[in-house]
Parts: sequence; structure tokens; C-alpha cells
Amino acid sequence: MWDVAVVKYEKAHESLRNAVDLAGGLNDLSPASKVLIKPNIVIWYEGIDFPKYGVLTTSRLIEDMVKLLKDKGVNDITIAEGGLSVQKEQKVSMIEQAAKGLGLDVLKDRYGVKIIDILKSPFTDVTKDNVTLSISSEVIEADYVINMPVLKTHSQSMVSLGMKNLKGTLNIASRKLCHNVDASMDLHYHLVKLLDMISPNLTVIDGIYSNERGPMFTGRAHRANIIVVSKDTLSADITGSRILGIYPGDVPHIAMAVKAKKRSTDLKDIVIKGNVDIKTALKPHKWSFEQSELNDLPLFFERAGVKGITYHPVDTTLCTYCGLFIGDINLGIFMAKNTDKYFDDIEILYGKIQKPSPNHKHTLLVGKCQVKLNSENPLINHCVKIPGCPAKKKDIIKTFEELSIELPDNFLKWLEKSPETLHMKKYRNNPAFEPAFYKIE
Repeated sequence: MWDVAVVKYEKAHESLRNAVDLAGGLNDLSPASKVLIKPNIVIWYEGIDFPKYGVLTTSRLIEDMVKLLKDKGVNDITIAEGGLSVQKEQKVSMIEQAAKGLGLDVLKDRYGVKIIDILKSPFTDVTKDNVTLSISSEVIEADYVINMPVLKTHSQSMVSLGMKNLKGTLNIASRKLCHNVDASMDLHYHLVKLLDMISPNLTVIDGIYSNERGPMFTGRAHRANIIVVSKDTLSADITGSRILGIYPGDVPHIAMAVKAKKRSTDLKDIVIKGNVDIKTALKPHKWSFEQSELNDLPLFFERAGVKGITYHPVDTTLCTYCGLFIGDINLGIFMAKNTDKYFDDIEILYGKIQKPSPNHKHTLLVGKCQVKLNSENPLINHCVKIPGCPAKKKDIIKTFEELSIELPDNFLKWLEKSPETLHMKKYRNNPAFEPAFYKIE
């Protein structure tokens, strides 16, 4: 049987301490241990007030965890994360910027904590069965790993909890490998193997804010005030999935892990401790964006009156880098000045497996993988390409011109600020969304 603590977040430090104690405590931790905390800091926009709610692990819980470790006499504490990319042209990486913006730098002076950008550190190749991944050497060499994901759903993996958060320990090549074209070795399959390679000692799911249709701020955050803690990542994920209103057996990577470990998805081998009813704690969170009745356009486009665009559902081969770029293309379509949002019969293809359908006037191939797969496809009448891995924002302008999509003036400048001017509007002036959770003073 596995203990999983599910408690309401009520008070700084005390709520996490209570949850950790209910889950079995830190009694297996030696003061001499080298401890690594892996939060979820998937993205950062320097100088832009973007929504962090349900996207990033709260600074509040990260500091609370550091305090618990210090109370146990632990002095060797590292916070390690790998963002979406290493900004080679800048002296300060994304994670270093995030550490400053979230106040995590304060923990260096206050508690002697080290902060490491995983993508700027060495990696170790680890093999499990038929999968080899390059994992951060910092993670491999740690004596005690604390996994701190956020409570959120995900448009590809359905949920993004403990298992999914471990993907941030990989180098870029291995992350892309997880988005395999082979359906038998897809993203879910790789997440199961990755859990076998790392196996954190403690998983803390930060549900102060949850995220519906995540993993980014394009989803909808909710104030949830829930903390889930377990020494077993799979048990934490099974519980977290139930809290989100998704049956764990329906989540492929959870179902695969349960089968491999001869476990159960219905909590038969899990003891829930705490003051939260996991069945009623939250309203069910959706994870996918619905398609139109013909399955050729996201429903949000159809409701906005968009016509003349064919847009297929996302699949697990789309990596995060092109995924973000697709979001930029979506905003371009929404902001286009074309009369009545009518476009000239454009099919948009992305990811690694989507193929063109016949008789469209124009076909837009997004990203290196699509260009390689379909640029010579005879079904395409007019092929328009945005190459690159990842593609570059500046290429949207000339590409949209070629497709007769009329963007507003200064679109790229607007796009750069859109996380603040567009997405942050959902949460301003709402007292449930407190910026203080993401800043250590």
C-alpha cells in the first residue's frame, strides 16, 4: 500500500509540512544527503507579466520545501530545471532569469541553495529496455530527488503531473525523441521508461493553482488550494488525475505504468490521507481542445467565425518548441484583418505525422519535421514552408503574406507582449490570483 497525502493549502510552511508528514515524512533522508528539487519552470518571459498560475511551481511551495530540508539538517540543496531552450546569444539563460524573477535567487543567500540550469549542465545516457535518454547528471548523481510538478491537464499527455515533469530533466535531443512517430513508442511510452530511470524519492504536486487545458497559460487556471504528496510518483499521479476529474486508466502513460508494475488505477493499493475529498475537490478539468463537427478546425476557431482554414487535431509527435509556435500562428489567424475572417483555403500541417489532404489551394508546413515529411508531396498544390527547429517568429510575416493573411501592423511586437496584454487579462483584479505566490521577498 502507498500513502498519498492530499491536504488543503491553508498556511505557508505548515500546510506542506503537514502533507509531507502524512505521506511518511522525510525520515529516510540523511542530513548529509545531496538533495535535488525539480520544480516545473517550463517557460519564462523576461520583462513581461505573464500568467504563472497553474503553469509554474509556486515560489511559495519551493521555499517551504527548502525550509523543511533545512529543518532536517540538510545543507546540500539544489534546485534544477531545464527550460525550453538555452539562450546562447545571451549571458543569462532562461532558468537564471526565472530564478531572479521568481525570487529563487533569494534562497541562495538565505539557505545556501544552488540553482542549476539543466540545459547548461552535463548529461548521462541511461537505457531502459529499448529506450536510451540523456538525463541531467545532476539528477542522476543526487542522493534524494524531490519532484515538484503542478496540478494541470495537458493537450497531449492528458495530465502533466509527476511523470511528465521528469521530462524537464532531459537534454533537447531526448525531449524531441519522446515525441516519436512510432505509436508503440510515443510520448506516453517514454514517460513510463523515464520514471523507471529516475524514480524520485518524493513527489509534491503543487495544486495551489490548477490549470485546465494546459500546460501553458493559454489554458485556464483555477484556484485549487490542494497539495498532493507521496513517496511514490505513480501513486501521486493516479491521485492527481482523479482530482482533475480524469480516470487514471484513461491516461495512457499512467495505464502503462500501472500495468508494468502490476498496480491498480482505482486506488485499491493507495491510502489517501488528509482533509480533501479527491472526488469532489475540483470540477473536472478538460484537457483537449474540441474540434468542429467535421474535425477539420478547432472549435474555438469555428466559434470565432474563421473560414477557409483546415487545422487537424494535435497529436503526441508535436514537440513543445513547435507547439509554442503553433500558438503564435493561432494568434496571427485571430488577429488577421481578412474580411469576415475568410481565408483562401489553407491547410495547416504540424508535428511529425500529419499528411496533406487533396484539393486545398495552399498547404502550410510548420517546422523542420513537416518540411522534411511533406515538401515534395504531390497532393500539395501550393506549398508554403516555415522551416526551422524551432521555427522563427519573424518567418510568420513573410509566410502569412504569401498566404494572403493580412496581419496588423507591428504584429510581432504585439505578439511579444501578448502573454501580458492578452492572457494576463483573465486574472487581473481577481483576488484569488495572487502574484505573491510566485515571488520570494
